[in-house]
Amino acid sequence: MAERKFDWLVSGDCVEGCTSPPVCPGYWNSPMQAQLHNGHSQCEGVWTFNIKQGYYGDINLGGLLVAYGFNSPSPFPQPQAPWRTIIYIDEKANKRQAEALEEVFALCWQVMGEVITVKRAKIEFHKEPVDSGLVARYRVQIEGVYNFAARPFRTTDKKPRYINSYWGGHIYLGISEVNEFSDPDLPRGEWNAPGMSVTYYDFILNPDKHHWLP
Repeated sequence: MAERKFDWLVSGDCVEGCTSPPVCPGYWNSPMQAQLHNGHSQCEGVWTFNIKQGYYGDINLGGLLVAYGFNSPSPFPQPQAPWRTIIYIDEKANKRQAEALEEVFALCWQVMGEVITVKRAKIEFHKEPVDSGLVARYRVQIEGVYNFAARPFRTTDKKPRYINSYWGGHIYLGISEVNEFSDPDLPRGEWNAPGMSVTYYDFILNPDKHHWLP
């Protein structure tokens, strides 16, 4: 049987850094550490997507980068309250690629909430595998906005530490070494919070799968 061809698909590496200690309680829909968030149960962070393979119709999306800079609802958890994001699209994308990426990532954010705005940006992404295994170090920069570096958590025998996602996939864990963000267009868009939660994994999005967790 021939493999199904979707109208669009993107897949690759995803890394997230946030402002809660490892592992962010949001993964269990639990309250955040209010003492670290101006007395409120809330969190902020960035998901970055390194698209290794992707297309939208006849448009090739491989080799491009997208990021969500986000706020959780406050207080959290708050059923039905929207998460808010700014979408950053790789400045290397041409007009058709940028339009396709905006459509895909705005659509997929609907599972979370509200898109405040979409911006073009110079984005740099570096993944350095450790011990030739699944664990990795990450560096991400969004010029003028975000500076991030992270190392993995490992077991004593150097295997990756992970939690299971809602859908049963492995979400690998790390800790940020650099975690700086500044964008006044995001309501809680200013932080310098190293030593906080990092997650990373392979992602895939398509018309049947709008959530990026594995």
